[in-house]
Amino acid sequence: MHTLSGYITLGNEQLHYLAMGSGKKLLLAFHGYNNAAQIFQPFAAYLGKEYTIISIDLPHHGKSEWPELRRFDVPQLKQLVKFLLAEYKVDDLCLMGYSMGGRVCLKAVELMPGLIDKVLLIAPDGLAFNPFYYFMTRTVLGSTIFRRFLTDPQRYMGLIEFARRRKWLDESRYKFAMQYLQTESARNFLLRVWPGMSELIPDSKKLRMVIRKHHVPVHIFMGSYDRIIPVPLAKKFKNELDSVELHILEKGHRFFDSESLPVMAKCLLT
Repeated sequence: MHTLSGYITLGNEQLHYLAMGSGKKLLLAFHGYNNAAQIFQPFAAYLGKEYTIISIDLPHHGKSEWPELRRFDVPQLKQLVKFLLAEYKVDDLCLMGYSMGGRVCLKAVELMPGLIDKVLLIAPDGLAFNPFYYFMTRTVLGSTIFRRFLTDPQRYMGLIEFARRRKWLDESRYKFAMQYLQTESARNFLLRVWPGMSELIPDSKKLRMVIRKHHVPVHIFMGSYDRIIPVPLAKKFKNELDSVELHILEKGHRFFDSESLPVMAKCLLT
């Protein structure tokens, strides 16, 4: 299926996107940390006749042009959604998000529930407030510690190993952290992305209120073996929200495979 590439200008910044499919409905997709817009290309085979999929390269990912100190903020997210609605001449759109991209989707639902038709979330971040992430990216002290740690990690590795030995940090999260701390380029990438995406943290109370009020259909797919975004977070989020459906697959954190894709796509086709 043919894929188009382009840019959307938000102020002085530009988000790169891939457009796939030819359907009348619009599906806006956001990938996870250290991924890119291409991650959603396999969905085009299942959704392309009914949807036009706009898959965004988030700030500091893929081909998007985004300065280091500029945060992706609420006005820009609203501008992105409203631009696409006008560009494709539709009244609403669907959202799809994986991991960090799921958090962006949830913030969009919180801000613009009346413009959202359906939501498909895959191992999404943002289901619960993360005080550690907030402290490290939204407070002066936390931001200072975060920058010092990533510019001189050896000084703090002893603390990580201590937390691991005391089982405050389980093996899966330890391996995940080490993956993004081993090289200077990986640390610099984290130093850009975490603060850059920190404005888009959902207000859990308001989010749940608007989902209930507008009866927004939300499908959440979780991996039963996922230790990054564990299933209990999704179960707690779903509680008392009738329009939220939870699907648990025997997978880890990532499951973009031929077995899972048609099951997930079906939620947007019914």
